[in-house]
Amino acid sequence: MIRIASAAILAVTLALPAAADEVQDAAEAFINSPVQQKLLDDMLSPEVAMAQLQAMAPTMPPEVAERVLEIVVDEMTAFRPQMETAMITAAAQSFTIEEIAALNEFYSSPLGASAMGKMTPYMQAAMGEMGPGMQAMQGRIMQRVQEELQ
Repeated sequence: MIRIASAAILAVTLALPAAADEVQDAAEAFINSPVQQKLLDDMLSPEVAMAQLQAMAPTMPPEVAERVLEIVVDEMTAFRPQMETAMITAAAQSFTIEEIAALNEFYSSPLGASAMGKMTPYMQAAMGEMGPGMQAMQGRIMQRVQEELQ
């Protein structure tokens, strides 16, 4: 009886790394899929960065905004590999192989691809609406925290 239990535990233990590797591979394929890569391209585009910059600092002179935009684009481009790695790790930790397959199937469908293509403008519109309120809230938080710490 002990031998059977030990054999079962050993079999399960040996199967775990393979399952983890399979989930990791599926997550990597998902993040590297054309739809996910287009989402990242859109999210990290100069146009999106400029829209966010204008929402955060609407009175910034255009020539300053252009120089800041260059810095932002350079930094985001350099950060992208780390971002992709974090997304792969998070997907592997969060989803099963079956869930990743379902996500791939959905985002590869015409409806899913259409929805994903609208994510960047959706987020831009939402952030444009929320940006000023978020800045004001952050200012209030900082003020309250400073008052509390005094």
